[in-house]
Amino acid sequence: MDIEKRELLFAEIGKFFLDIAKLIFGGTILAGIMEIGVDKYLLFMIGGALTVIFAMAGLLLMILSKTKR
Repeated sequence: MDIEKRELLFAEIGKFFLDIAKLIFGGTILAGIMEIGVDKYLLFMIGGALTVIFAMAGLLLMILSKTKR
């Protein structure tokens, strides 16, 4: 796989992970607002952790796509 294709692939996967992080964040907030009998502390801890993990992975891939080797 040549460098241009790899950089494009990293950028697209990075964008995808950032979109997933936004969806998890929104879902966590909406689930916290609704009264569905879920432990809110656990919900916000897991949702926040997953949001941070996906956002960091997305940003890392975006940074890797910009580096020239």
